[in-house]
Amino acid sequence: MASKQDQRYIQIAKACLKALNQAATNPADREKSVQNVYDAIDTAFNKQTAVIQRELQTASQALEQIRDNTISLNDAHKIAAETLETLTAVIPGKGLH
Repeated sequence: MASKQDQRYIQIAKACLKALNQAATNPADREKSVQNVYDAIDTAFNKQTAVIQRELQTASQALEQIRDNTISLNDAHKIAAETLETLTAVIPGKGLH
């Protein structure tokens, strides 16, 4: 099974290929087809950016929880471990292409 980063990369590639395939069937409207490719890339990129923003928020909340609470080292470790487990976009080896 593909990793989450590979799945995201594949989603962007499929969106681009779909737009290109549509362009190939209608060469008379080439400018519109090219714009469709750009739109597909923008849409896919925005979706991936949203993933990164959500993960940044998750990490920030965990750090704030550790900072703001009087917690034990074990609790801080648990919060960090749980947060790292949920991140996919910014962890080496799990990041976006």
